[in-house]
Amino acid sequence: MKCCSPGAVRFPRMYQAFKSVEEIGKVINRSKSYVHKALKEGFTDREWEMLKEYSNRQDLQSERQSK
Repeated sequence: MKCCSPGAVRFPRMYQAFKSVEEIGKVINRSKSYVHKALKEGFTDREWEMLKEYSNRQDLQSERQSK
């Protein structure tokens, strides 16, 4: 995904791992508006596991724990 100000986002690795909020929504079976909200407030433990498994990126786990 594109990000205008990388220092201002909560989950920068998420923006590198996925192409769009629609792709994230398909992985966790949620709507686009839910994904926007979760990018601001955070994802559930199960959603993090699904995203990590789909993207094959271990650094997503460290991003989750640091927040």
